[in-house]
Amino acid sequence: MAIATVDDIVAGLAAKQRLTFLKNINAPKAAGAFQSSWLATGIPGAGSASPAYTAGSGYTCDRTTAGAIAYNNGAVQNWLAKLFAGASQIGTLILADRLWSCSGMGFAIGTYTVTTPGSLPARITDSGVGCELWVEQFAAAGAASGTLTANYLNTAAQAKSGVIAAVVSAPVIGQMQPVPLQTGDVGISQLTSVANSATWTSGSWGMTILKRIAEIELPIIGAGKTLDWAALSLPQIPANACLMAFWLANATTAPVVIGRGEVIDK
Repeated sequence: MAIATVDDIVAGLAAKQRLTFLKNINAPKAAGAFQSSWLATGIPGAGSASPAYTAGSGYTCDRTTAGAIAYNNGAVQNWLAKLFAGASQIGTLILADRLWSCSGMGFAIGTYTVTTPGSLPARITDSGVGCELWVEQFAAAGAASGTLTANYLNTAAQAKSGVIAAVVSAPVIGQMQPVPLQTGDVGISQLTSVANSATWTSGSWGMTILKRIAEIELPIIGAGKTLDWAALSLPQIPANACLMAFWLANATTAPVVIGRGEVIDK
């Protein structure tokens, strides 16, 4: 049945599914930087770097992908009804559905064309509305300058380009950089290629498409915080979601983050 009243939410919580995670996130490069937990140790264990951008199809992620937060599909529809999180540093924790990812893009000037990119996973039924594109460091890289241009299809399957005007120089492992979409675009349905305007001194990087589910601000070290269904706006979690967390840092010290979600099936 669908959720029609608060009583439906209460009934769902009586038989809730718990999502649990604890991640030792690598030290961010700077305050204000985003840091992925995908390669971090903890619960769940570390994921691995995605296939190379030249490897063909098979880039999509789901709940069985190593590194995903353990999650069971619902009989009807899963909803996130409660989220607790705490951290050893001040920052913001973001829970997302990891949809698609590739690695191995080089540091030379040039265009890196994704081989047989395919579509987003079948669980995304709205052509990518709300989906975001990120640069993700699966390995640390050297000094860099110039721009990064990502060529993508928007939700109307129109070819567009998103530009990072100044890439982060010497990004650390796990660092994430958001790619701004063109004005008016509300999501991305496919990545086709990425171009560097200048040579990096070393390293490589990858690209990740994700969709945010929830975020929770943690302004006090070690205190923890809980958001109920009303504060979360009861977001849906699609079947087969590849759940991951990433961190918006307030300092350069490596954070340990813990969390627990309560999911209802209605």
